[in-house]
Amino acid sequence: MRKPYLGIWLDHKQAHLIWMDEDGESDLQHAQADYAEGREKTDRVVSGRTGVYGGVAPHANVEDKRRRQARQFYEKIFRAVRKAENVYIFGPGQAKKELLKRLQRHKDFDGRIQAVESAEKMTEAQMAARVRKFFGLPRPVV
Repeated sequence: MRKPYLGIWLDHKQAHLIWMDEDGESDLQHAQADYAEGREKTDRVVSGRTGVYGGVAPHANVEDKRRRQARQFYEKIFRAVRKAENVYIFGPGQAKKELLKRLQRHKDFDGRIQAVESAEKMTEAQMAARVRKFFGLPRPVV
């Protein structure tokens, strides 16, 4: 059965994609970020001085790598969103806003994003219930 409704709970480490059909039946997918959330040490000390080597700040390569990895993480999510007709994005922190910004750059996603809301860490059942409630879908009959 086709599942046109998609709820995305995400932070910078992972995304949970909750697909729903008109009957409230759900499927869950995960996307994992390929980078660690913690910051790597970027300054190098030589002779007691912190500095720039060869005209490039030592943290530049680390930040470039993180941006590339974030782009790859969001690309995983883009591939899924292309299949959805209605998308609801929720989660803690700034990742949801970053995803929205990236989606808005693509004409493919015009009008599909229904809302972006804050939400704390949740169980998969709580995520599915929130998506069901947002789209006004019934609870599946067991």
